[in-house]
Order: sequence, then structure tokens, then C-alpha cells
Amino acid sequence: MEWVKRKIRILKTRNEKVKLSPWYIENGGKVLEGLIAFSNGKYDIPYRVFTVEELNKATNVDFPSLGDRDSRCVMWHGTGCYISGIFQQRSILVKKFRSSGLGDEWPSFAVNDIVFTVLMNRHKNVLKVLGCCLDLETPAIIYEIGMNYGLLFDLLFYGNNIGISLCWSNRLKIATQVANALVYLHTAFPTPIIHKNLTVRNIVIDNNGVAKLVDFSLCVALPPGESQMEVNIIGTHLYIEPDYMSTGIITEKSDVYGFGIILLELLTGRPPFSFNLDDEYPTLRDFVEHHVEKNELSKILDPIILGEIGEIEHQLQAFARLALRCTVVRRADRPYIIDVAKELVRIQGSVHPTQRSSR
Repeated sequence: MEWVKRKIRILKTRNEKVKLSPWYIENGGKVLEGLIAFSNGKYDIPYRVFTVEELNKATNVDFPSLGDRDSRCVMWHGTGCYISGIFQQRSILVKKFRSSGLGDEWPSFAVNDIVFTVLMNRHKNVLKVLGCCLDLETPAIIYEIGMNYGLLFDLLFYGNNIGISLCWSNRLKIATQVANALVYLHTAFPTPIIHKNLTVRNIVIDNNGVAKLVDFSLCVALPPGESQMEVNIIGTHLYIEPDYMSTGIITEKSDVYGFGIILLELLTGRPPFSFNLDDEYPTLRDFVEHHVEKNELSKILDPIILGEIGEIEHQLQAFARLALRCTVVRRADRPYIIDVAKELVRIQGSVHPTQRSSR
């Protein structure tokens, strides 16, 4: 921890020179300590610390006074909104965390998001972070991104305005890319890190159609040698696995459940909240399972991909079965995310016998 203490002394020296906010030292110390703790003392990923003035100039807004639902926000999800801007001729997104809902917990969630996003920064399917702003009570995160992008939630349910087709091959590619990011999160660090909040609102699709995972604010690292831990129940309703909801205990397979819901959405084009207990099918999973068991795949597919069913029915069936395995209630019956990723790659590379013979 000597390295962290030296860095904090540097922060204090900078604060004395330029008179930064009282939050700078507190937030900066927590970020540095988190980076060291979760990287087993081997953290070596550089990131820039932005000033409030730099954010204001880059986004052309008064960033500290920005509201949670300001019309200038280009994307929203559960923990914050995003403002676009230009910094040193690069297109950026600045995440402003919400100021309501969880009171004084927001700064700790923001620090968590910064720490885990920086640690994941080398993965191609995580939105690239440039740095953070520590001068705000709740720190902000600054990402680098191309000119066209959108949340998967918006593209699936509110229309595609970035010129990326949501044909079946692209949906399968998105699922595979997000699974790869999760495999990294679960396996690349001293202990598995659980995302806890996997939803289509936390996946950005860039102008090349590449999926980028965002929002690591609820992440927790499992204790050394442990496969589960008890934590506060928090996340996005209908993506939270039943075991976690009833006990507060999470495992790696808690993320698999949330990912499985995303697979069901990619398959059907329907969000989980479009069902309720009074429906014929109380949940999205019930809806898919019923029709898959009756071999009625065409009744559940998103209309956008329905026209492709003749050529890719074998892929769709395998994908549907995988999604149902990921979302079974009994945790022990779910696969690990590394097995899910391998199965998605297998599905992606599978060729129907009739297609193979026609070559």
C-alpha cells in the first residue's frame, strides 16, 4: 500500500497548488486503493484525471448542475446519464451519476464503476475509459467512443438510428461479445468479480456494431477461496436471479441468469417487463419455454429476424435452449459463463447441412 500512499501525497500536493475541491483527495484515494486491491497489487493501467472545467468545456454544459434527466443527455440507464462532447479532437461520453434514489451511496458506486472499468479497460468489449473527474461529490467517468452509438435497449425496443442492422448474425455476435467480457470479469482477476447488473441498458453498440459492456458500479469481488458471498440486494428488477433475490447470496451464476434474460430479449425483441402475472405467460422465460417445447419457434421470434428462420432455424433453436438453461430457477442447473461463451461460439460457427452441401 506504500504506492497508494505516495499517490495520495501527490494528490494532496496538486490540491495545494490548484485548489481543487474537497472531494478530490477522498475520491482519489478510494479509486487508487480499489485499483490496487482488486488487481492484486499489479495495477498498471493509466487513466487521466479531468477537471470540472475540462468537462464543462468538452460538453458545453455546466456539468455540476446537470440534472438526472436533462434533455442534453444522449443515453440513460439505472445509475446515470451520458453527455457527449469533444476532448482534444476525440469524441467522448461523460457519465454523470444520478443524484437521487440511493442518497450518500452514489459516490461509492461511482468509485466502484471507475475502478472496475479501468481494470477492464484492455478488453475490446468494454467501453474504453479515458479517465475520471474527482472534483465532484459523485465522480464522473469519461469514455472514448465513435460518433455513432446507442444502448442495446434503445436499438431493440425503440428503433435503430445508428445504421447497424439487428439481423440474426449481428445479434449472435453481440451475445458472444458480451459473454466474452463476462468471462474476463469472472476469470482474469485474483478472485471472480460479479457484475450484478447485466441488462440491455448496460450494453453500448458502437458504429461498427461491436458490443461494449458498461456500468460496473454494482460489481463485487468474491472473497479469496469463496464461491459465494452475501451482499445487499440491489440491481435491475426481472434481471435479478431468484436465489439472490430471496437470500442476498450471489455467485458467478447470478450473472449467468441476467445474461440469459438478455439472450431471451435478443431472440424475441421483447423486454421482460412486457409480461406480468396475469398474462398467459407470466414471464418472458415462460413465453419462450412454452413455444420452444411445442416446436413453435416462429411464434416467439422478433419480427426483424423472423424472415431469416429458414436458413438459421438450427442456430435459433440452440440459442433458445441456451437462454433457457441460463435462466433456470435452480442455480446448480445453470452453466458457468465460460461454457455459455463456448456454446455461443459453437452456434456462431455451426452450418446447416443443407447449406454445407450447396457449397
